[in-house]
Amino acid sequence: MADTPPIGLNGTSERGRKPDTFNGERSEAKRWLAQFNNYLRMNQGRYPTEESQVALFLSFFAGEKGGDWATQRLTERDADEENEELKATPDQRRWITLKEIRDRFKRDFKPLASEDVARTKIKFARMRGTDISSYNSIFDTYGEESDFGEAALLEFYQDGLPPKLREAVGRTYPKWKDFDEYQERAVELHLEWLKERERQGRWKTTSTSKSSSGPSQGRTVASVNALMGSGANSSFNLPPKLTPDERDRLRKAGACFACRQTGHMSNECPTFPKTSSQNTSRTFPPRTIRTAETASPPPATVAQASSSRNTIKEISDIVNRVKGLEGEEKEQATVYLKDIMSKLDF
Repeated sequence: MADTPPIGLNGTSERGRKPDTFNGERSEAKRWLAQFNNYLRMNQGRYPTEESQVALFLSFFAGEKGGDWATQRLTERDADEENEELKATPDQRRWITLKEIRDRFKRDFKPLASEDVARTKIKFARMRGTDISSYNSIFDTYGEESDFGEAALLEFYQDGLPPKLREAVGRTYPKWKDFDEYQERAVELHLEWLKERERQGRWKTTSTSKSSSGPSQGRTVASVNALMGSGANSSFNLPPKLTPDERDRLRKAGACFACRQTGHMSNECPTFPKTSSQNTSRTFPPRTIRTAETASPPPATVAQASSSRNTIKEISDIVNRVKGLEGEEKEQATVYLKDIMSKLDF
């Protein structure tokens, strides 16, 4: 088989780590399949068709055992396609879809892990830092072997997610249909958070004391706002427009008109935030703005001279704050600061 997987059809950028080649070792089957499932889940756009996904799957097989197994599957497919009798009954073919060939892989390379080991792995699984791929691999590897039902798997999966990511998935609309869809939403929101952090140029670790929770956990907790902030490209739609009766009911309950949840109003909704830039208004103190808009005063008194010194100190503080910013925030703050200086005739 090929040493490298086929290139996706639409040229989208690659995400995540490619799975290792599979040489047919039974003990590595579950781990490898989990790696493949994670890679495909994060790169659905590169492999949108059933045919491209099957080709990707088979391209990772190598060695005497793995390569021979993949070759046999291709031989079966070619033979079935040439069989005239099977053209009228395609469902009688030995395999067509990725799911069918994946199920065949599971049967032929079934590992010997015990049910107790699998259940323990699922129960104590936790997402570490920003590595959602390894976390999903645990459920892909041991989920079926654990013999847990879908409801139990979903509950264990939710328990292992960082609280803020779990809350963000819980606020998505419409509600997920099953465990697989919940898992896909968690991955999508997490990837959007990583993309937003990279776009803003803030992806860096900060030194922390030994008693702190560590930089990885800090970045994960910060995802509550970045996940659904401006620039997020989620597939979840806004809820339908409120009817007058619904609006009245939400008003009486003190609930948000956007996400329908209590605890905040629509102008502060974390799920569907308003698209207005408020960064600079939080960066600069209001009194500085008022100073800039004040008309020219009469000849300065002692009190006014003191006030002028205070204004200069405030501007100096703002300059120091601007130096600590990066990317777009720094550009916006610099323009804002120049505007204030020109109004103050500095």
